[in-house]
Amino acid sequence: MRLPLSILNSPVGINDWLLLSVIVTLLLMLAIMAPFRASYKKAVKSMYRFNNPDSDVWYPLFPTIGFVSVFVLSCISIAIAIVIYSYDITQEGTELIRSLFFISLLFVGFFTAKLLLYTIFNRWLYNSQTIALKPVRWNCFIVMSFSVAGFLILAFSLLVMFLGLPVVLVLVFCGLMRILIIIGIIFKIKTSLFKNRRSNSGFILYLCAFEIAPVLIEVVILNNLAGLI
Repeated sequence: MRLPLSILNSPVGINDWLLLSVIVTLLLMLAIMAPFRASYKKAVKSMYRFNNPDSDVWYPLFPTIGFVSVFVLSCISIAIAIVIYSYDITQEGTELIRSLFFISLLFVGFFTAKLLLYTIFNRWLYNSQTIALKPVRWNCFIVMSFSVAGFLILAFSLLVMFLGLPVVLVLVFCGLMRILIIIGIIFKIKTSLFKNRRSNSGFILYLCAFEIAPVLIEVVILNNLAGLI
């Protein structure tokens, strides 16, 4: 069944339900993130200010529901990119939406588990005075960086859909965004969490446990369940 909405009629034959999901997700992310664009700009700049290291983490001051919403929408955005790359987006029906729902749940579960691990371990480090940054601030920073990547991936995916560009570009762009976000997070781990030079060993262990290992897990998940590789 195809939605009889002229706004969804695409010259490249995109599934109406998928296109509707992309547009709604994009509009919701814009509605949530746009009022905090100045905070986002400051936060992103702080992630890559290498000449003058910023020892604090910056993020938009969302209410709790705002952080939850932008986190879930970012997971959906990444799931949309996977669906565009992995499936025939011209097929009719709701099969693509079922796949999108499943992959979205997969990412929500994975990244929620990662945030919980951050909270548990950072709370232990904070209580032992190894780090001075409160765990909740670090989680807010992670969600901020995740939402930036999710929004840009979603916008690029929409561009690929409408222009009929090779879908492999979605995969390349996702990989590029992942690399850029990891670089920014690594920089903040060193300048905000492990400021003391004597904590280099802790920095390396933290990096392996929370950044390198999750990337390997993501590759395995995408390989086995999403068929990306």
